[in-house]
Amino acid sequence: MRLLNLGCGSHYVVSPDWTNVDFNSNDLHVISHDLSQGIPFKDNTFDMIYHSHVLEHFSKSDGVKFVNECFRVLKPGGILRVAIPDLEQITRNYLKFLELGLKDPHDPLIEANYDWMLLEMYDQTVRNISGGEMLKYLHQENLINEEFIYE
Repeated sequence: MRLLNLGCGSHYVVSPDWTNVDFNSNDLHVISHDLSQGIPFKDNTFDMIYHSHVLEHFSKSDGVKFVNECFRVLKPGGILRVAIPDLEQITRNYLKFLELGLKDPHDPLIEANYDWMLLEMYDQTVRNISGGEMLKYLHQENLINEEFIYE
């Protein structure tokens, strides 16, 4: 069985069954390739393709091309598994902290959680650089809502 892990980052499988691809490779088990340029394999090569938190970094038209590329290299009857951010949950949390902030505008934890949710909502969809604004936020010296963020 041939399995493909696209945009794997540091989460890859070391196995003869798995092929791991990421924009930058820091390991012999990961092929370095820019997925916006297509998927560098022949048609009908893989039984299963997996990518997590990759699709949302493409524009809508490039995302369609990327998914078509996935189907091109997928064998007939193969499985494509895609994981993307849960926009519904992000939006629900955003609205929750917006409402709480309107009730108590001076609570620094509510304000920090609202700021994080607003940032997550936008940064997950329009990020142009690795880590985006979320990475900058996480590097704050005094991160009062760290538990909420990691939850």
